[in-house]
Amino acid sequence: MEIDTSKPHVGRVYDYVLGGHHNYDVDRRAATEILKVLPTYPKWAKLNRWFIQLVGQQWSEAGISSVLDLASGLPTQGHLNDYLPDARILFSDIDPVSVIYGEKLLADRPNMRYIQADLRAPSPLLAAAAQFFGADRRVAVGCIGIAYLMDDERLRDLLQKLHAFCAAGSVLALSFVVSRGAAASQRLNGAASLAGAKAYPRTPEEMAALISPWKVQVSRPLTEWLDLDNFLTQEEYESSPFDMQGLIAHH
Repeated sequence: MEIDTSKPHVGRVYDYVLGGHHNYDVDRRAATEILKVLPTYPKWAKLNRWFIQLVGQQWSEAGISSVLDLASGLPTQGHLNDYLPDARILFSDIDPVSVIYGEKLLADRPNMRYIQADLRAPSPLLAAAAQFFGADRRVAVGCIGIAYLMDDERLRDLLQKLHAFCAAGSVLALSFVVSRGAAASQRLNGAASLAGAKAYPRTPEEMAALISPWKVQVSRPLTEWLDLDNFLTQEEYESSPFDMQGLIAHH
């Protein structure tokens, strides 16, 4: 796998603002510029990561035994593998740095695997999932921290193909960005462009329609999911060009 260190990668920028070490100087420089435009970014990144942990805890309590995680980042402390140590988990990411280090972190976990996958063309991912899970298609799908980086057409295609792959009783956890108007969206994308990405904010109603035929069970702000209403100050909340929500949907 070839690692391009000449351009920032949004996943490695995310790793850096969370205090990780699997990033490069180009990512750290991009993060510095993003924070000038979006100083609350580290707090939103933490909320997103904590939502993964909450989902992991809930899935553990529900006895989930098969998990397909998308755009996983690094399965370090506090990731799904911590909460579901006995589950079969297939992690995936497009970034070769995450895949290389993820494979090392999971080397002693025969029930877990990490593969490189481009969610914009999900057929190879689903082929790998079919081989990994076998006939057991009752799967919990993690789509946390990636939906807002995919356009409608590609996200709809991915989620419909995942729904077709999964059996009845499967569950989907997803986080998404809610914009606060056109000017806010422009500011958000100005920050995203510094990491070589484009952001796609959506309303809860737009997201519910987009993920069909998955059926939304609960959708609410991450601060409510995590009972952290005061995590952002009123000034920080009002100055942010977006809010973040998480949803749980069923097959």
